[in-house]
Amino acid sequence: MVKEKEKNPYEINDKVYKRFKQKNNMLFRRLWDKSLSTYHQMIDTNIEKHIESKKDGYSRIDFALVAAGWTVYERFPYAFTWERKDLMDIGYGVNWMKSKYIIENSKSFTNYIKRAAKFYGASLVGVANVNAKWIYKTGFKRPDQTSEAEAKKEVRGGKAANSMYDQPINLPNGINKAIVMAIEMDQDAISTAPAQPAAAASAIAYSKMAFIISCLGEFIRNLGYRAIQCGNDTALSIPLAIDAGLGALGRNGLLLTPELGPRVRICKVFTDMPLISDDPNQEFIAKVNNYCKNCSKCAEACETNAITKEEDPTFKPATISNNPGVKKYYVDVEKCFEYWIENSSDCGNCIAACPFSKIVKYLTPNEFWSKI
Repeated sequence: MVKEKEKNPYEINDKVYKRFKQKNNMLFRRLWDKSLSTYHQMIDTNIEKHIESKKDGYSRIDFALVAAGWTVYERFPYAFTWERKDLMDIGYGVNWMKSKYIIENSKSFTNYIKRAAKFYGASLVGVANVNAKWIYKTGFKRPDQTSEAEAKKEVRGGKAANSMYDQPINLPNGINKAIVMAIEMDQDAISTAPAQPAAAASAIAYSKMAFIISCLGEFIRNLGYRAIQCGNDTALSIPLAIDAGLGALGRNGLLLTPELGPRVRICKVFTDMPLISDDPNQEFIAKVNNYCKNCSKCAEACETNAITKEEDPTFKPATISNNPGVKKYYVDVEKCFEYWIENSSDCGNCIAACPFSKIVKYLTPNEFWSKI
């Protein structure tokens, strides 16, 4: 039976919908699914060929910009921690977690949390109730206080057992709120898509994400509450962002925000703080639904026809990397990932082409580098 609850922006078939297994995400599927043309391939496959081609936007300088952009995300060991293991003495000499800060006004306090998130660098922030549907059924659980690079060394090398990225995911009891943040990706860099400056815009957004959730998580713990810091891990980010009032799901399978369109990356911090949740932005959701129905610019810009041009959304997924049971425009991410391998990076064409991205001038990579 399809359910449409009041203030629910989704049309869900509860007989079909199941919590997503993260191992079906393309970055994990390439490790175990031998049916894929991209089996055991990653974006480094064609880098040397690109550099030798001397093509604009694919020089060693461009690739260096991308790789460096990932530095904080990959190397910072406290980015995705679920709890504070030890008291960090940074000169204040206070055990901040020995008691909870007394919250007298939840609405006012929620504003403090949002202000802190923006202070640390979030472009947009909202609060959602945790919906168990969006929590991964199984996935990769990073050891606490371990960097992304170190935690996934064996996984990325194809040496890890499947069970390593198919562990049960459950939030601790009492964790019932999600602070969801969107990080802007540089407009000029995205406009060069699918060249490497666009990939660099994504990379640096991930490093900003790692910094922001680390700071916000510690801020929450300093007030005596629990914080679980997450990037793409643990739960589906887009429906959480929609629940938190940040935007709507577009034809391109991405979150569209009123302010920045799909030029964002999403992160979240789960907590037990008594925060006031935001409502989905129903007016904007209706606007996007109507707009995407008649617009296919992202589909036309897609290098591999991974984005459907069908007028209406559907319940039928394109691949096992799509989670069925929700009515939407499904993206064939197998085709999408094939182009990632060919391009030696993520693409960004669908982001740059989306009218909601509000890109006024599209730059060549040379123009991007010359704009100072």
